[in-house]
Amino acid sequence: MEEVTIMSASHIIGGFIAGVISFLFSVKGILPITNEMIGVLISLILVYGLGKYAEKKYGREKISLGSWISNGVLPFYLMWMTVWIMLLNYVVI
Repeated sequence: MEEVTIMSASHIIGGFIAGVISFLFSVKGILPITNEMIGVLISLILVYGLGKYAEKKYGREKISLGSWISNGVLPFYLMWMTVWIMLLNYVVI
């Protein structure tokens, strides 16, 4: 597979995990601490770590900043928000 495709897939999986983590910190009673900001901070650290991992694995020539934003951060953000919102709506209903 092409490097950008692998990077996008890993960021989508990371976004799914970040959505679940954000959900766990958003709902009262699941974890001892209920604070959405902790979930957001963990998600930001996760996307930064995924970007550094992709840059280290494939090199800066293949994974530039523009490529990382369009093929890494954007899919991560969209998956993160989709999972988080769907889980919140599922629990509320």
